[in-house]
Amino acid sequence: MREMNPAVRTWDRAWPLIDSVPGLLYKMEERWLFDAAWSLPRSANIVEVGSFKGRSTCCLAFGCTGTNKHVYAVDTFDGNSWDFAERGFLEDFRQNVSRCGLSRYVTPLVGSSNEVGKGWNKPIDLLFIDGSHRYEDVLSDFSAFFPHVAQGGIVAFHDVSEYWPEVLKAWHEVIKGQLTEVGYFNFIGFGRKPGPKKNFR
Repeated sequence: MREMNPAVRTWDRAWPLIDSVPGLLYKMEERWLFDAAWSLPRSANIVEVGSFKGRSTCCLAFGCTGTNKHVYAVDTFDGNSWDFAERGFLEDFRQNVSRCGLSRYVTPLVGSSNEVGKGWNKPIDLLFIDGSHRYEDVLSDFSAFFPHVAQGGIVAFHDVSEYWPEVLKAWHEVIKGQLTEVGYFNFIGFGRKPGPKKNFR
């Protein structure tokens, strides 16, 4: 009897834990994030801008299990006046990541993308942006970390949709033109930084 694909096996075990974490993604998008992280080199760096209570973070981190890959979760963890009524969810984030058994794969970085980006000095293999949905903020998140994305690295945005017109505008006017292999999966827009891909897992 042929053994089940390890990615499928890991996802099937991870999903009940992921589903217990509050968040704003569709299951198909969560699987996309997991698969994207799983596909990366074994020592890859993943940066997520906008983590809320850790649902998308856990999707990415489950794609790191058994490797030296790591997720850096950038967020103020304090919401904002236009997207969130809730405040102060860093402890919820930590608890959710811990309950999923993923603490060794995740580092929360508390601050805005501009603040964190100024001190950033690691190559990024996957950049996932789902922070503030205001046009200027979307571009600020992108500008803070895109220079550090490795050639061939993946760049993905959530809520590239007419339901979020300022994200859609930033994507079409500025971002997608700087990427190759542009595609869409539900509300995720993605592409690669021009250059050769690294070897995957």
